[in-house]
Amino acid sequence: MKFSQQFFSNSFFEQDNAKLELTDLARKACFFHQDAAGLYSWMSLGLRAQRCVERVVRDEMDRAGFCEVQMSLLQDADLWRQSGRLDIYGDELMRLTNRSGRLFCLGATCEELAANMVRTHYNRTDLSLGLYQFGNKYRDELRTRGGLVRAREFIMKDAYAFHATDDGARAAYEAVRDAYRRIFERLGLDAIAKSGDNGEIGGRSSEEFHVVSELGEDEADGRRSLECAHIFELGDRYSKALGLVNAKGEFVRMGCFGVGISRLVMLLLDRQRDGRGFWGSDAFHTFDVVLTVIDWERQACQDAAQRLQRDLQAAGISVLVDDRVVQAGKKLADAELIACRQRVVVSGKAIASGRFEWMDRRTLARESVSAADLAARCARRR
Repeated sequence: MKFSQQFFSNSFFEQDNAKLELTDLARKACFFHQDAAGLYSWMSLGLRAQRCVERVVRDEMDRAGFCEVQMSLLQDADLWRQSGRLDIYGDELMRLTNRSGRLFCLGATCEELAANMVRTHYNRTDLSLGLYQFGNKYRDELRTRGGLVRAREFIMKDAYAFHATDDGARAAYEAVRDAYRRIFERLGLDAIAKSGDNGEIGGRSSEEFHVVSELGEDEADGRRSLECAHIFELGDRYSKALGLVNAKGEFVRMGCFGVGISRLVMLLLDRQRDGRGFWGSDAFHTFDVVLTVIDWERQACQDAAQRLQRDLQAAGISVLVDDRVVQAGKKLADAELIACRQRVVVSGKAIASGRFEWMDRRTLARESVSAADLAARCARRR
């Protein structure tokens, strides 16, 4: 991948990264663009970082025995009437009417949709099913803040469990609880589980997962925290409203489980920043390596960069080649801004000596590494 092909236009080069607010720094790095208050479009580098989070969450949900689906963002309001949530949600629920006067809503969650789908297609005699999806959710927040921390459109992983018995539902709840702990551990975050408020979703009980952070407005263990996930035991809250029963005519037990993907991205960006920009970790980064080619106009530098790129990619390492014709200082600074794991400088001097400056973006440690050893050095995990 070439830097010139990325959706990147850093017009704030002279600004001091250390003094920028988190959202402004993320915008400078071209991770996302603000369309309106609480509405953001993901740009190419931000999307790569977001998919790192999704990859970890997907791995653990698969491991927990859930299968991935994709439900409609636009939902028939009749389902919300049946569950009673159309009135409960109030003004936060985004509503619209089609040309025939039928009311729809943009999903804040998908309990009704999932229950309705399972009611049509499940096996009544042996119901044990877990579904999950990644997708946009919508809430007409009265007060948006913190970029993607609280927005009107945001990305969630939401999951739904359906079981014929209370024991089955409890086992699914515990499986997701364990999966969430592994997700936070893999992302390098210390999560605190605490009893939650079931709110508009309802059900029997719930737990929230918080991470200590100044980005949050909640409190966990006496410290300011950000809620990043929530799990619910729903009992028959939705199955009773929508007529979802097992083979014995008993109402199916449900659970629902959410992780705020875009919120986790903001949290990780906040954790992985310094005075130069964002650094990449094994779990959360845009590219493993940025090849900063100082003299791109020289054919020898282009050839060397292409050889190094081939070797690194053959070792399973993601590479961004900076092929832009701009000042060397800007290239070096931009590589330190965009949450890469490592930077390698390719210059005429390095080519002549056969050794390249390798830098760990997190620690800023530098080494002189031969071309033959570069792939092994870049593949080494912290």
